[in-house]
Amino acid sequence: MGILMAQSNIKISSHEGEPCIEIKGDWDQPSLDALIKAFQKTISKVESRLFLKLSEADYLDSAGLGVIMFNMNELAKRNAKLILLDPSEEMRQILRTTSLDKVLEIR
Repeated sequence: MGILMAQSNIKISSHEGEPCIEIKGDWDQPSLDALIKAFQKTISKVESRLFLKLSEADYLDSAGLGVIMFNMNELAKRNAKLILLDPSEEMRQILRTTSLDKVLEIR
């Protein structure tokens, strides 16, 4: 009998000429390495904005939110912004609950 694992998926693309990290599925501790690597890979290419597309993200635990906040601060040091694109309803609820919707730019 197999165990069904929640699928998490990451893709790096571009949006409005700037890097965009698209995440899908559930994100928790085991899948965070991919998210951290995606930020490391893209942050050096950012001119003024890095987009994080969350339209197909179902869940992000506190460690995942920590990764996002850490990278938002890293970008701020470079006078750049992290912009969340189109968060799913589940993600909007998580952002509201944690009050991160007041700190992060959401489009």
